[in-house]
Amino acid sequence: MSYDIGTYHLADNPQLFEPARSNNFEFIISDIDSLLPAGVDLPTDADTLKNCQDVIRLSVVKSSVPHFTLGEIEVKRGNNTMYFAGTPTFDAGTLTVNDYIGAKTKDILLAWQALAYDVITEKVHLATNYKKNCTLVEYSPDYDQVIRQWELKGCWITKLSEGDFDYESNDKRTVDATIRYDKAIPIPVSEEEA
Repeated sequence: MSYDIGTYHLADNPQLFEPARSNNFEFIISDIDSLLPAGVDLPTDADTLKNCQDVIRLSVVKSSVPHFTLGEIEVKRGNNTMYFAGTPTFDAGTLTVNDYIGAKTKDILLAWQALAYDVITEKVHLATNYKKNCTLVEYSPDYDQVIRQWELKGCWITKLSEGDFDYESNDKRTVDATIRYDKAIPIPVSEEEA
């Protein structure tokens, strides 16, 4: 057994073996400035709508990493079974955000969800209203390099949930969003970015 590639090898090659961290990322929602509050107390002035994307980006605490499951096609012939790649299914993602009162983080998420289904009017709206493209970006620890990034196509909120009120707790309020998307495309990182 060879021990020539161990921790000293890692230490001698820091340009190759910098650990990726789970807390160096951004979740960015495109076209959120076109958000129209439907039954939600959200100011409709241009500055507030323009800042919706930044409010969510700065409120995100946690994001799931996109993955898909590849279906299987089974073919039986004689005494054997073979398998072929079938249709991919992208799992729903999750997003946890801090509920900032002044920034109206929860209200922005509620307004986005209301673009799919408005509780007041009881209408399900067209996909062009509620489907947004998002980008998940992973950075190096110094935020100077993009390590990986994904473009999430056709994102929309299927569920919003939050913890209970509790007189005996002084925890911060967070909101969990379940986000359905049509597909996640890994975006190649150029040499300039890496």
